[in-house]
Amino acid sequence: MKDKHLMPLLSHLMSMLLLYNPVDPLAFLVRQINEMINFRDDPDKPVPILFNDDDLANVFKGIDFMNRGSIDLKQYFKAMNTLGLNLDGFNRYPEVDEDNRIECKVFVYEA
Repeated sequence: MKDKHLMPLLSHLMSMLLLYNPVDPLAFLVRQINEMINFRDDPDKPVPILFNDDDLANVFKGIDFMNRGSIDLKQYFKAMNTLGLNLDGFNRYPEVDEDNRIECKVFVYEA
């Protein structure tokens, strides 16, 4: 299962179901899997996207509950993990400000 990356696939599909709450979950999952297969077979096709920029900005706002406009590296790692990304799936050294914090636009770009 680990060699075939089954758990990340299942996690991604479950996230898609929770995010979109489709009327016909089975047809929705088949469509998502077909999109992934098409992308794998033809890298010129658009990448299947789970979250748009507004969704990611809302995730950031949920983490930045003090409304500072930035989060620390620990919060950044937790957010990326919450989005279903493992350590190899995102930039572990994002651009930071002078206080060593990550702004929303950087978070959205990195996610």
